[in-house]
Amino acid sequence: MIEVPKEILWDYIEAPDDLQWRLPRLADFFPLYGRDRGIIELLYAYRERLKIDEGTRALIEAYYSALKRKEGP
Repeated sequence: MIEVPKEILWDYIEAPDDLQWRLPRLADFFPLYGRDRGIIELLYAYRERLKIDEGTRALIEAYYSALKRKEGP
């Protein structure tokens, strides 16, 4: 399960054990939180299902693209 930083859990003591809760919360605070490889890949995979604005979606896509370029062919 992906970690959600305590700084963005103002309304919970512990983050719900649910990917459908964790990903939108991280997307809301992206790129301040959620910039590690695994989270970027998940945000990218779920980007069409997340209720996020176009700017955040584009930013997630740019981070994902940069990860892929960094990996090389």
